[in-house]
Amino acid sequence: MENQNRQFSLEKFVYRLLVLIFVFAVSYVVYNFYTTFDDNQDFIVTSKKPDNTTSDKDKAILEAIKTVSDVKNNNNALSPTNLNISKMYGEVADKDTTSYYSAYVSIPVVDDEVMPYENTYENNVAYQIYGKLQVRYALFNEMLDNLYGVTPASIVEKYNYDKSAIIGKYNPEDIHHSPGFSNTYKIPAFQNVNIYNYDGDGYYIEDENNIKDIMSMASVYTYYHDPYDYNKFLEYAYYLFDNSYSYVASISEVYYCSGCMHYDLDNEEIAHLYEKPDVDFDKVSDTLHTQKQLAKDQPYKSGKLVHMEDDSYTVNHGTYDKYISDLHNDNRDTYNNYCPGHVDLDVYVKVMTLDAGYSLASIDEDYGNNRKEYNLSWTGWDAIKLSEARELMYKDWEKEYGISESLVNLVKPLTQEEINYYLNRISTDVSSSRRKIIETALRSVGRIPYYYGGKTNSLGYENSNFGRKVIPDYKGRCLKGLDCSGWINWVYNTTYKRIFISAEGTTKLAGTGTKIRRENLKPGDIIVRPGHDSHVMMFLEWADDGRVTVIHENGTANNVSIGTYDAYYPYYRSILDM
Repeated sequence: MENQNRQFSLEKFVYRLLVLIFVFAVSYVVYNFYTTFDDNQDFIVTSKKPDNTTSDKDKAILEAIKTVSDVKNNNNALSPTNLNISKMYGEVADKDTTSYYSAYVSIPVVDDEVMPYENTYENNVAYQIYGKLQVRYALFNEMLDNLYGVTPASIVEKYNYDKSAIIGKYNPEDIHHSPGFSNTYKIPAFQNVNIYNYDGDGYYIEDENNIKDIMSMASVYTYYHDPYDYNKFLEYAYYLFDNSYSYVASISEVYYCSGCMHYDLDNEEIAHLYEKPDVDFDKVSDTLHTQKQLAKDQPYKSGKLVHMEDDSYTVNHGTYDKYISDLHNDNRDTYNNYCPGHVDLDVYVKVMTLDAGYSLASIDEDYGNNRKEYNLSWTGWDAIKLSEARELMYKDWEKEYGISESLVNLVKPLTQEEINYYLNRISTDVSSSRRKIIETALRSVGRIPYYYGGKTNSLGYENSNFGRKVIPDYKGRCLKGLDCSGWINWVYNTTYKRIFISAEGTTKLAGTGTKIRRENLKPGDIIVRPGHDSHVMMFLEWADDGRVTVIHENGTANNVSIGTYDAYYPYYRSILDM
């Protein structure tokens, strides 16, 4: 009996031992598979053999992928904190054809040699995607820039505001004002356009884009799905960008300064000047309520213009009454101090970033936080994944990957066919001197980088050294170029092969040449907005919708470009008639 029990116990022990060995073997296989899963991602991607229909471009990309998997440099190693597609080459397809901008790599020249950045070649995938996002950013900023030139009347009409909200006092210099008819006393332009940038938490931030934030998130996201799926990378980056920018705007009350116009008029005309507008102020206050709550409760698409919450929109009739009282005060010269009224436009831009509490990851519902996208190594944007994205974002991309915002040119030079197209559109009654100015301007499109404060006394391109690396300006632009007023000077002086004008800033250009009305603009005339947000553009032609098509040194596009704007600026000048 005792022997039987021992035999039974031995068989039971052997059985249990075999079970343990089996479980251990299975656990080891599973563990080994999971721990090597990430390391084998490059193998999974590159081990697919292209069939006979694979294009040469795809073959080149596959070859580049194999090269990436073999490199030993740490910056080239496959990692969630590295920009993995920075070593991929090939053309990145883009179905977005809504822009006249087309990003391409501008390789600067130093001492007649190409700068030593191995990743700055035109077919680098990471650089192309960076440039495409810059195009989107430039278009959004161009939309904001155009707000500097829209009229209060156009805002009132477009968004159905009460027309009396922009009624000031009679302005003798405004041909649209009829004495005695106060409903015609519309303020023609915004005195100030103020643009403020805030992150997702509502904190003020400097004027900057979030492209590195977006690409860092896209790199981490694709690392845990397919590190070399650059189409997915681009798709995800576009999704984040299109949901990360929005703005709202608010028109201020009508207000009056101490006297910006000076007249010595007879009593009858003065009576018209002092006539109080026929405005129902209470009606204006009651009907012009704002919609900031809409902005707060739901994200806007880029370009939607609505009011801010609690901006009770009232015409400042108290200020008006005080102004009239001051004018009649014996201590004031009622003839020489006069203001027809002003109004401002305040624009609040929300830029979703990676660092804020309410960040880019917070709005990512369709990709990163979508359960359908989860896998063994990805379960959404948790603290670890966000820290990896931030680590990548904080790297010096120009040093590590050869990617620099200032080296991406968003505008290609015009072909001779394109130049001839614009020249042939100029009316035959336009003088040859104006045609020469326009031709010089057109030939500079895409060829002169924007550089804040950039000026030159050199004529043409040979001695101007445009595109050479210099000390970065306040926005980090490091290629030698011109600013908007410097470009106007260069165009005129180059065309005439001498110093034709020497007005180094917009303020001087606003007083150069002959004053003209907007409706009398001809090709080669300039449109000037001096002040804190100064700018100057060269008129090319009228657009079908009544806006102006211009050529200008464009800080948004980082180069000379052609664009169509409202551009109701305060100064229109004819330089050629000086």
